[in-house]
Amino acid sequence: MAAIYSGIHLKLKSPKTSWVDKLKLARFAWISTQCLLPNKEQVLFDWTTHALTGFYSKKVELPQEVVEGLWTYLDDILHSKKLHSVFIQGKTVSLRLAVAQLIIERIHEFASGTSTASFSTLLSCCQGILSSPVLSVTFTTKYELLVDLLAKLCALACSKLSQPQSTDPLTPQVFEVLLLTLSSYVTVQRQQANSQRVFSQVTTHLLQYLLFLRHSLTTRAWIAEDDPRVRQHLSRDIRSKVDIILQSALFSSDHLQSYKEELLSKDEPGKKKGLSGKGLPSPVNSILTKLCAQGYCDNALHYAVKSSSLSLLFKFALDAYCKGENKVLCFHLLTQLITALDFTDEVNLKDTFDGENWSLALLALENLLNLCLTGDIYNVAADRIKHGEVQLTFYRKVVRLLFDNSQTSISAWYRCLKALLSLNHLIIEPDLDELLSAGWIDSECTDHRVRKAREALISSVLQVYAKLRQLPRLFEELLAVICRPAADELRLPVLPEAVHMTLSACLLDNPASQSLEICSLILQNISHILPDLDGNVDMSLKLFSLSVLLHSVLFSLKTLDSRTPIPVVRQTQALMEKMLHVVTPVLQLAQGQAPDNPGCHRVQDAGLLLKYTWVEVDTLFQIHCTKYTSGMVPASTNILDDIRCLLSGVIAKDGDQVSTIGHEYCSPMTHYLQKLLILQQMRKVLLSNELLAQTSVADVLGEAAQFIVGREGLPLYQQSDQQWDRQVSSVDARTYSVAHWYLVTTNLPLITPYLTERDVCHIADLLLNSILQKTPDDTKERLSVSLISKHLLESLILVELPVVYSAVVRCVTQRIVGILSSSRDTASVCLVLKKLSEVSRLTADDKRSAAPWSDGDDSEAPSALKRLESIAEALLSSSMTEASITLSEIQTDDLLSLLKVTSSLNPDGMSSEDFSGLFLLLFLMVTDMQLHNDVKPEVTIQLLNQLFSLMGSLLAGNNSHHILKVVHGSSVLEGALTAMFSHSKKGLFKTVNSSHWLIFLKTFQDFIKSLISLIIYRKSSVCLNLEKFTTYLVNSEVTIMALSAVQGNTETASLFSIQLLLASMNMLCQAMSSGLGKSKKLDETLSQLLGRTTAVMGPAIQASLRAQLGSLLGQAFTVDVVTVMVRSELACAYPQNEPGLPQASLRHMVLYRTFSQQILRELCPSQRPMDFLLSSLHFLSVYYSAAKMTKSSDLEELFVAILQNVHKLLAAPWLSVLEMRVLEDPVKELLDQLLVHSTPEQFHLLLLLLREGLDTSKFRSGRYREVLSTVTIAKLLSGCLLPEACSKLFWLIAPEIISALVFLVKDSGKETALTAALTVPVLHTLTALLRQGEGRISNPHHVTMVLGALQFVPLEHLNLEVYHNTFEAVHEALFAVIQCHPQFGD
Repeated sequence: MAAIYSGIHLKLKSPKTSWVDKLKLARFAWISTQCLLPNKEQVLFDWTTHALTGFYSKKVELPQEVVEGLWTYLDDILHSKKLHSVFIQGKTVSLRLAVAQLIIERIHEFASGTSTASFSTLLSCCQGILSSPVLSVTFTTKYELLVDLLAKLCALACSKLSQPQSTDPLTPQVFEVLLLTLSSYVTVQRQQANSQRVFSQVTTHLLQYLLFLRHSLTTRAWIAEDDPRVRQHLSRDIRSKVDIILQSALFSSDHLQSYKEELLSKDEPGKKKGLSGKGLPSPVNSILTKLCAQGYCDNALHYAVKSSSLSLLFKFALDAYCKGENKVLCFHLLTQLITALDFTDEVNLKDTFDGENWSLALLALENLLNLCLTGDIYNVAADRIKHGEVQLTFYRKVVRLLFDNSQTSISAWYRCLKALLSLNHLIIEPDLDELLSAGWIDSECTDHRVRKAREALISSVLQVYAKLRQLPRLFEELLAVICRPAADELRLPVLPEAVHMTLSACLLDNPASQSLEICSLILQNISHILPDLDGNVDMSLKLFSLSVLLHSVLFSLKTLDSRTPIPVVRQTQALMEKMLHVVTPVLQLAQGQAPDNPGCHRVQDAGLLLKYTWVEVDTLFQIHCTKYTSGMVPASTNILDDIRCLLSGVIAKDGDQVSTIGHEYCSPMTHYLQKLLILQQMRKVLLSNELLAQTSVADVLGEAAQFIVGREGLPLYQQSDQQWDRQVSSVDARTYSVAHWYLVTTNLPLITPYLTERDVCHIADLLLNSILQKTPDDTKERLSVSLISKHLLESLILVELPVVYSAVVRCVTQRIVGILSSSRDTASVCLVLKKLSEVSRLTADDKRSAAPWSDGDDSEAPSALKRLESIAEALLSSSMTEASITLSEIQTDDLLSLLKVTSSLNPDGMSSEDFSGLFLLLFLMVTDMQLHNDVKPEVTIQLLNQLFSLMGSLLAGNNSHHILKVVHGSSVLEGALTAMFSHSKKGLFKTVNSSHWLIFLKTFQDFIKSLISLIIYRKSSVCLNLEKFTTYLVNSEVTIMALSAVQGNTETASLFSIQLLLASMNMLCQAMSSGLGKSKKLDETLSQLLGRTTAVMGPAIQASLRAQLGSLLGQAFTVDVVTVMVRSELACAYPQNEPGLPQASLRHMVLYRTFSQQILRELCPSQRPMDFLLSSLHFLSVYYSAAKMTKSSDLEELFVAILQNVHKLLAAPWLSVLEMRVLEDPVKELLDQLLVHSTPEQFHLLLLLLREGLDTSKFRSGRYREVLSTVTIAKLLSGCLLPEACSKLFWLIAPEIISALVFLVKDSGKETALTAALTVPVLHTLTALLRQGEGRISNPHHVTMVLGALQFVPLEHLNLEVYHNTFEAVHEALFAVIQCHPQFGD
């Protein structure tokens, strides 16, 4: 042993041994148990340290690979389990200080890019040292050394974050080591007794790097290649640690007095400073000097780091000191931080300020001012009384800085002003005109973010002055700014949408006298600019802005009513008279200007806007206030004449002078206002019985309605992607189409009675055209033509206008007919299309007479019925001759778009002829449509699915009976099925995705069921129609093929035909089974038809199964068909209203038995689709009922097999919690069927299953899924209908079940991962037992056991969804105790 020891030790020290051999010996010595060096761990540590120190101090020359090997060897030792076990044994191993210094130096080299050592290995060594409490003492006991390490790591992390992102994605190692170092430093810093020492170390060595690091992490544009751990976790944790370090070091409570001496000494010159040597000399100056110094980051980033750090430091200061008297201190700190943004003490720009930094400076200033607001450091009264308004003075300087260096293209500029306004409106008051000018009226920037900030500032100004009840003062300044000479002609709208809404809200709460004063001020300014209006573009723009303001203010006033004080009524009346005297001169001036005058349109727009505003408000006041008298001159009292004048372009009369509009020079806004005025006058006419009695009223209203629709005017849909903000003032050539369409659609009930047929068709065309175009993003604030049309189509308003709705339906029909007619081979169906086209082009009288057809069965016009019958006859004839319409891909896409619109139509709002015509058109497409070869099969299925879905929705409506008057239901069924058989025969469905096929099959079934149910419900030749359709199904070519199919010889293509056949038979059987029991004669017919149908369903099902060849295609569908088949045979063999019939046998019982055995085999061995599981459970329930009624010999075995397989299914590991809930209802239905007439022996088997499944040993052995299955069965069993003997037995052992469940709660509660999977279901079962056991559980002990178990349910360390479900389960259990067992819950 001594030789081993002395040999290795000497060889490690020998200069003759090569360094490669020394490394091998050192590794052997560390891992070998035969090397018994005394204090071996310390010796090897020292040797490694000595070797590395010698190399880096230039005392020893080593190859680079040896140096790498030494660092790797040290890393292996630090992370070895052997070293960990040494520490556990209590042995002491120290790491020399030289190693710590080496690591720091190497990290510094890495940051500067001069190191050649392995970067990853060195960081791993550092991580190994810091993560070990024993070894980390090397750093933690020497505070300055740890500071140095942290500074170097921060510099390294900053260099990594500053590298080009595309070349070097971030990896977590650097940041993991940095976070570990930060955590260690936070602990050490808290242990330091000398806070001044901490402040000095942080400001001198760490402040710059920590702030640069935080800024880099916050502003980095992360890329996909960056490690997500750095972005999501490490970045957040590092920023949190940095905040803790800076706040505790820089703003400790021990430093408060030092901050006061530095910041408050200027305000309190007589105050004595602290004794020398105590406290920090100038903490703020020290911090800002370091922060403003250059060199710790790139010059391009320096101002960004500084500006973002200032608000962070101020936040730390507020968190530490912003209490009571210290708020003044926080203000003085704020002044120092603001001037650090390269501003002077007087808050002016320094010569060194770079104009490119305005965005950063304003953003920092905004953050500082917002922190000032949240910290509430500005007490207006205290500042004025105690401090001589020092804060107000400073904030005023900030305002002057903002206005003297206006930056209206930067959103933060507006937000800074908003923050200053929130501090005190007096800060802004002296410069209110500049604010209104630069921030509102004369602002030119249209950037979205800037616009939002600008509108927020203006809204805040309005809200502040509204609260101060000084809105007239604000508007006085605003009007002065508007009436100034404009710098240019391109002014933004004076009232953006957000500002308009704010103004409206403010005026609603404003005193009426002040609102009227504002209106008077606006009118006064309008009067002042009228003399200079002629030919002056600037003045015309000012007039328009003033008109928009007056319109907005008047429309926002509270309307007069009977409770309004008389003085207010008189003041309002005087205002309206004054406004009327202004309107006419404006309109006359507009008429007097040349059409080519640039300002003419604006003057005309302003005049019409003023007139419309006056008319609208005047009418409103007259309606709601009897004390108000209109100022309308007597010559204008004849409203019908006013309408005629407006239609001819006369907009004002003053004696013999008439002001007219030249339509050829009319602006979009003028045109829109003219329509609004006419619409308003129409309302007045409709409210006057005297005017309605005049003979000419109908003609005038008709002309007015046609003018509003503007069929000959601008096309409404050519710019349907444009958006409008609902404001009259924003109507222009771009938004006119939206505004006009909105005007028409919102007033349809008023104008529709006076529209011609062409106008109604025009509206329907526009509605359809706009919907078919792409709809822009749906926003609450803005409208588009397509969005308006979409909302109109979905509303009930259109349905209540039968003429318009009929036009829309016929327009859709005509478009579809147009697409079909454009096909190249339509000769065979030309007659049908021609007749359908004629139906969609009826006269207006026909449309109006069509409205009442749907009110009753006998009110249909004979001519309409004959037309539809002839169309149906021609359609059926064309389908019998296998006529076809071939559509291209483009035509198919257009057709799909039209069908999507059709699906939005309300069938109950259609007239009988429209309804029937649309149905027949859809049926024509189903029977005669063929798609070109370039159309994908998925598109074909989609189109067919849409067609059958639409026909099904039509049949579900109240007008569906009209179909049966036009065509026999059986003919429709036969035609649809024949067409589908033809598609299948041609191989159309071969390449269709199975999921798409099953969706289509479901839609097809719904259509078949709807039509058969309609035949039975409406008693429309029930026997004839059903017998005819049944005969067609039984004798069809597909049925014959299925009956004669040889095993294995059924083609795959025929599978689709067979499934279509089965789908039809399935729905036929369902509908006929539900129709049984209504009359004896009908029952005989339906029973006979059911027998004929089920006779061929068996072979068809077998043929379908053979064609599937083990495929999962339609498994659930096949099971559903067999289930309906069993129910149908049972309904025929055992009628509900004829009990006591002798035992009967089912024709296909052998098939059902084979089917049940196959389902039981496939139910749970492997994962199955959910629809298959649901269908299988339903089938087993029906089949067990059939087996019991037919006294099957294997009933006992079937009972056991079903029970065992259901238990296995619920224990399947691939079932999720949600899927388990979905299965509960069908499983309960199956249990009801099993147990409703069960024998005690059968029930005893079930109880044995419960006892075995609730054994806690299964849970402890990890088989919790079996336990969950049993728990679920117990819950469902508690609500089943049981025979009396079985019920008594169950509730007799229920206490034992409760006890077992309580133990399960306690055991599963120890594993949080099983909370959602097991604990919550157990709680649900306990709750069910408590609810169902009301009056049956007599022992209070079992109830209190449940209450005691609830405290073991874990509620911590759960995600939100699991916590919600767990809390809800506990709540329900407690509520069950209180509700069902109140005597025990106390």
